[in-house]
Amino acid sequence: MKQKWQEMKQKWGSLVLGACVVVLFFVAVSHIGLVWGALTSIFRMLLPIIIGLGIAYILNPFAKFYDSSIFKKIKKRNVSWGLSVVLTLIVLVLLLFLILYSLIPQLIGSIGGFIGNINTYLESLQSLVDRWDFIPPELLATIKGWISSEGSLLGKALELLLNNIGTIISKSSSFTTGTINWGIGFILAIYFLAGKFRVINWFKRFLHLIMREEYYNDIASVGARFNSIFAKFITVELIDALIVGVLNYIFMLIVGMPYALVVSVVVGVTNLIPTFGPIVGAIIGGVILLLANPINALWFIIFTIVLQTFDGYWLKPRMFGEVLNVPGILIMISIIVFGRLMGVVGIFLSIPLAAIIVYLMDEYALPRVEAHKKKKDSQKALAAQKKKEEEA
Repeated sequence: MKQKWQEMKQKWGSLVLGACVVVLFFVAVSHIGLVWGALTSIFRMLLPIIIGLGIAYILNPFAKFYDSSIFKKIKKRNVSWGLSVVLTLIVLVLLLFLILYSLIPQLIGSIGGFIGNINTYLESLQSLVDRWDFIPPELLATIKGWISSEGSLLGKALELLLNNIGTIISKSSSFTTGTINWGIGFILAIYFLAGKFRVINWFKRFLHLIMREEYYNDIASVGARFNSIFAKFITVELIDALIVGVLNYIFMLIVGMPYALVVSVVVGVTNLIPTFGPIVGAIIGGVILLLANPINALWFIIFTIVLQTFDGYWLKPRMFGEVLNVPGILIMISIIVFGRLMGVVGIFLSIPLAAIIVYLMDEYALPRVEAHKKKKDSQKALAAQKKKEEEA
């Protein structure tokens, strides 16, 4: 009697749990706007922590390299790891300082030169507009009025600025908030890196307490594979960005363009962002060169198109294909889906997420479906054999 009661209790408990899940899913779908708003609010609240974890994760391989090479003779693990983290931060700060030190003076000089030569640019633009016969006369007269004098052009620019002052303030506020989030995230990343082993051990102990040993082993195995995928992705992205930046630097040196180092660093860094990153790098580099020599800007844009075609259709697919084994069509679908869901962050994470989907399909979903199918086929074969024996 007691056993039947336990079985009935377990059966009804499963049914009640399933019903609750269905009801919660229906409520979430019917109020998807509220649910998505709540998730967005939580994400914004946790954004500095997420940024800190991301920075710490990216810097972790460098700290591990210093720990296993430069400080490997130090026996105390806490001391060697602490020195590795400090050295990683020093190298990062020095690199950022060198980039800004070389970029800002050149940008200020270029802007000053542009302002000093604005009359020459206006005259060149005026002669170019005079040859635009395909533009309607009314529009052509308006454009000529804008560029007829320096004061007129600056007046129109000031008018445009005043008309969009609300948008500018809003964007400035968003930029300030983003800067604060990144600053807090960087500080948190230092703490995450310094306390890495303590956090990992605490998380392992917590998982051991809430789940059985076989589940823990499965989760640990999946987590290790996810970590391997993201580590390979970051490594390939950095190598690809380095190759693109070096090729751009070599081209600019051969042609004799100014600001070769600064523009190449911008091109390499923005190349880390899939799809839209190269466009942003081309725009920034083109504007920098445009202030110095418009012809150089034109040749830079042409070379960027050639370089990104080579990188996007040959170099990057080969590198990611060999390392992560992700089909190209799945990468494109992943970029679209995760880009729509998470914006720039989703675009950046689309390739490793696609690799994770492939891994879960190959290692878990498809094997279980195949095992279930084999079991069904075996049951059908046994049933058919039994039926034949009964008929005989």
